[in-house]
Amino acid sequence: MSMPVIDAVVRADRPFVIQGYGKTYELTEDEFNAAMRAADALSDGARLLTTGQAADILGVTAKTVARIIDAGRIPSSRLSATGHWMVEYRDVIRYKEQRECRHGLLEDARTLATGMGAYDAVDAASTERG
Repeated sequence: MSMPVIDAVVRADRPFVIQGYGKTYELTEDEFNAAMRAADALSDGARLLTTGQAADILGVTAKTVARIIDAGRIPSSRLSATGHWMVEYRDVIRYKEQRECRHGLLEDARTLATGMGAYDAVDAASTERG
């Protein structure tokens, strides 16, 4: 497939372009989407996200993502031009999977403790001290 080379000025009526090797190539929307999917696959999930985008994936607020970053739970980098924190998609997914695993293990432990009557013993102990 041969892509037409166009002038270097990107205009609103030609929004789908890729630049490389000093040339600008005009693409159809389908070609552009295919190129983006291919680039994403090659990057192995290394796509950068804002804290807001990461928050949407995790189901939390951007402020919570900032706290997670501050705690060192998700690696991040700061864009020098804007000062915004960025995280890699794969790191956000890894954190989400770890969090879901921890929640599952905690739920299993609660179920086991309840079945053994451990919560009743804790409640009685706290009542005796009170």
